Amino acid sequence: MRMSFARLIAAGFAAALMSGSAWAQTCAAPKTMTFEVQSQVRRDILGFTQGLEVRGDKLFESTGLIAGTTRLTTIDPKTGKVTVLANFGRRFFGEGLTILNNQIFQLSWQEHQAFVYDLSGKLVRSMRNPQEGWGLTNDGTNLIFTDGGDRLHYVNPADFKVLRSVPVKVGATPLAALNELEMVDGKIYSNVFQTWDIVRIEPRTGCVEAIARMNALWDRMSLEERRHIQSDSNFVLNGIAYDSAQKIFYITGKNWMTIYAGRFVDQR
Repeated sequence: MRMSFARLIAAGFAAALMSGSAWAQTCAAPKTMTFEVQSQVRRDILGFTQGLEVRGDKLFESTGLIAGTTRLTTIDPKTGKVTVLANFGRRFFGEGLTILNNQIFQLSWQEHQAFVYDLSGKLVRSMRNPQEGWGLTNDGTNLIFTDGGDRLHYVNPADFKVLRSVPVKVGATPLAALNELEMVDGKIYSNVFQTWDIVRIEPRTGCVEAIARMNALWDRMSLEERRHIQSDSNFVLNGIAYDSAQKIFYITGKNWMTIYAGRFVDQR
């Protein structure tokens, strides 16, 4: 994901929010969400987080090539200990991750591959993805992924055949650069690449129902972490996982030192 393209996407999103035409009849104006941090996890090994998912008492993570290698890892949310399940070096650029039917699905960025592993990280099979791979989640039956554009693509987990695509909109304005995804209680939460925004999407209509400005996380960071994030423009907000048992979200960024645990709250 090149920076020049990302800046254009971020600028377009900001312009859409500022424009009165963004709040067209197609979708209602989104609510405002806040993220209430309840605890923090300091990880012991950094990772360029591309996909994040809770399974049992662990976080599963897919990392990309910037500031490291493509890996599958688990993270203990109690201690921050990172365990590497598989290290793929620089063979491909890892992207979104989800777990469906006791299998891990991982996208590559531009290599047009979707990989399937068992829960120990052993490769089971691979499938061709004709598009770029960005975010990935599932609805319990199908995989749902993004490709840097403004659509949620539903695909068959057996062969990655696209079943349908849903345009995502803020008002009547398409919202592109949808990145890391998480399906929670029938809604999809998504990072908007190169911004501090997380949106909640109604997947049937593609309407953005709520937006959370996550800038407050910056205020919680140590001076060390702020300097670290500022050292590379790629170290942006990215990573959403949900623990349904505890009803807790885990939020982080690419090569961030900290994972934040908390809840999203709609503002009236």
